[in-house]
Amino acid sequence: MDRRHPLRDRFEAARRREAFMGFLAGTGIGIIATDTWVSPWLGVPGGLLMGGFAYALIYGYETLMWRRHHGS
Repeated sequence: MDRRHPLRDRFEAARRREAFMGFLAGTGIGIIATDTWVSPWLGVPGGLLMGGFAYALIYGYETLMWRRHHGS
């Protein structure tokens, strides 16, 4: 039976939580920035795009750092 290490399970939960918090912050900032400087009609889509980018960036960085320090 192949069981993952408890540290890996905690890391997976923390990685998803941190990425989601980054998504929320990125979405808020993106909505304000897009609405202010680009177009009022693009506020929410631009914010969601920015939030998605923030999520992917944080998730990817955390994955890279885990693999760098602990292997795959």
